[in-house]
Amino acid sequence: MAAITWELDLTGFRFPAELPRKRANFRFVVDLRYVTKRGDHTTEHAVLPGLDRWWECDPERSDRQEYARGEVEGDRVLLDMSAVDDWDRLILLVRGDAIHSIQFKVFDVNRPGTLDRIRKGLGDVVGSLLGRARSGLPDVAGVFSDSLGSAATDLESALITRLAGADRLLFRGSARLPEPGDYVIEGRGEGGAYRIDFALKTV
Repeated sequence: MAAITWELDLTGFRFPAELPRKRANFRFVVDLRYVTKRGDHTTEHAVLPGLDRWWECDPERSDRQEYARGEVEGDRVLLDMSAVDDWDRLILLVRGDAIHSIQFKVFDVNRPGTLDRIRKGLGDVVGSLLGRARSGLPDVAGVFSDSLGSAATDLESALITRLAGADRLLFRGSARLPEPGDYVIEGRGEGGAYRIDFALKTV
């Protein structure tokens, strides 16, 4: 029986209106646990919107290309999803038998130079990760999985988190994913309540 291809997409994000504007520049690190076609449990990782970008929501930076601050809804601000293209809405595509759970970590990132500083310290390893050059890395006991476009090993996971410019964790939340559908993760973090909306489907 062929493995199922699962698609996860970001559909919304709300953050506290009281969050200081200097903290309102976001990058997500997402960890997805699932069952591979071989029946093994594994974890994949994604960085949104990317290792070298972020969602800028500081109202004093509305002229920036990455600006995505939306309307205020009660005590929270919406991410303007019309400013987020389809590429950046895609969290992960993975092939497997089932999805187990997902965790989102929302970071405030240091805008200038984070990636460049880390790149200097990690050298060629960063180039391998950014280039998806898995062929140059050993496949120890079959640790590479069937994910499409994501980091696949624990080593990659640790490096990806560092590369994401994890300067300050604002919110962490997780959920079980028993079947395709629309999901919400809500909870308190720095400055108030956060909400992440996302969808799981098969393709």
